[in-house]
Amino acid sequence: MLRDNLELNSGLVKFRSKESAVAYLETLLQYYKTRQEEYGHQLGEQLRNPQAEAPKKEKKEEAKKDKGEKPTPKGWVRVGSLPVNSSDPQGALAQVTLRIVDDYKSRVERVSDSLKSFQDVDTLSQVGTKTYTLFVYKGVPEGVIVESVAKKEVFAFTARFRAI
Repeated sequence: MLRDNLELNSGLVKFRSKESAVAYLETLLQYYKTRQEEYGHQLGEQLRNPQAEAPKKEKKEEAKKDKGEKPTPKGWVRVGSLPVNSSDPQGALAQVTLRIVDDYKSRVERVSDSLKSFQDVDTLSQVGTKTYTLFVYKGVPEGVIVESVAKKEVFAFTARFRAI
């Protein structure tokens, strides 16, 4: 459940106290750091263990050139709205993994800045009980809405009636 809440791409997350909002931001920051490390290790493994089939593929491409066949293109080819890479899957996997690592690095920096800034939010608003609504956009807090919770007055009506 917590992971689903952390994977929130865009939306509003409401908290009843500053402490719960700070705890959420700290958890979010730790989550992104962990994901960045996981993908970083995966990228390192991909770069340390290059594909062993590369020399075989190069020989096949040279044989095709000698026979006059059209060589398969290296890299990404657009199929409809999606880029597809079937000629160098290991290289493509390394490219997208690097892009994911960079995305998580950016998220870590932005959430860390948000957490530091959130500490000063109370200086702008009135004293009293408050609720905090975080505006999360693309997985990163972009704004905070602070609402003062006024004490609700309870209306009580009491009356005595007599029948005449």
